[in-house]
Amino acid sequence: MKAIGFKQTGSVSNIEVLDAPAPGKLQDGEVRLKFLSGSLNHLDLWVIKGLPHLKYQFPHIAGSDFCGRVIESRSEQFKAGDRVLVYPGGNSGADKRAHLPENLRDDFLIRGENSPGVLREELVEPEKYLVKCPEHLSDEQAGAVPLAYLTAWQMVAEKGFSLGSARDKSPEKDEPHKIEPVLVHAAGSGVSQAILELLLSFGFKKIAATSRQAGKLDIWKKRGVQGFVSGQNLENELKSWSGTERFGIIFDHVGQDYFEMNIRLLRKGGRFVTCGATTGPKGQLDLRYVFFKQLQLLGSTMGSLQQFEEMVDWVGKKKIVPHVSHVFPFDNPKAAYETLETGRQDGKIVLSKTAKI
Repeated sequence: MKAIGFKQTGSVSNIEVLDAPAPGKLQDGEVRLKFLSGSLNHLDLWVIKGLPHLKYQFPHIAGSDFCGRVIESRSEQFKAGDRVLVYPGGNSGADKRAHLPENLRDDFLIRGENSPGVLREELVEPEKYLVKCPEHLSDEQAGAVPLAYLTAWQMVAEKGFSLGSARDKSPEKDEPHKIEPVLVHAAGSGVSQAILELLLSFGFKKIAATSRQAGKLDIWKKRGVQGFVSGQNLENELKSWSGTERFGIIFDHVGQDYFEMNIRLLRKGGRFVTCGATTGPKGQLDLRYVFFKQLQLLGSTMGSLQQFEEMVDWVGKKKIVPHVSHVFPFDNPKAAYETLETGRQDGKIVLSKTAKI
């Protein structure tokens, strides 16, 4: 069986197609999946370049995102032929606090980071980690959903606005905060595009987005999002557009380059939600802004299994389509990684077994 991974860290040049053992026989409640597609995330760059807190077992199979078709089943929920998405997280079982969501337990695992990844031709999974794929999505579009949209869902629906479960109510009918300015940085990234799609699907009216490249803002301007090109006057331009109240919430994963500016841009009672730090992890914080303006600084890592199910349900209900920038064949992962590293993409980079390249 073929898998995508690496035998040592240091550079994206180390990524390769590996020979890996095929998964074993199914247990009750498990299914065997054939890989259709999966996408890359910025996390994949950090992992292959080397993270000091990880204990790698080489060869390390990469990837968090998997769209597959059931080819064998011992599950009552899924049958052969079903197309499914795999939850990009999991738990080792060491943390017994079942009352906590998966991603708040100490034994939380992210596929492709601190546990083996899913970029492999076959995968055997317990049924609890699977959700049927929305029918309106192509295989390549579906492979772009799991990690980015789960991360965005928790950031927007829980951390940002407490909109609640898409199963229990309709977030688009929850009117508070819909007209206050919202800011999303790095509009060309998969997570930021997922955030923007969710905000639009929930009915938010005043959204701003930033990017280093003007062209990556074009698709959002056409949909009513105000675009700002990152530069020396960015803060003043954002202040002028947002008005005297400033921003009610800012979604960010740029990190230290924008951190101090973001804090200054928040209104009283505003929220800053971050899921990453691509420009660096250190940002100076003037605590007077925090207590005088009663700000909330919120960290977010992926999401729970319940949130994954809610997110996929919402994507299907609202017919949301992820932005796929590049599609590469499964056997050419190096080109995919190099594209991600250079930042040439405008949306998700997908590896596919089914696309006609």
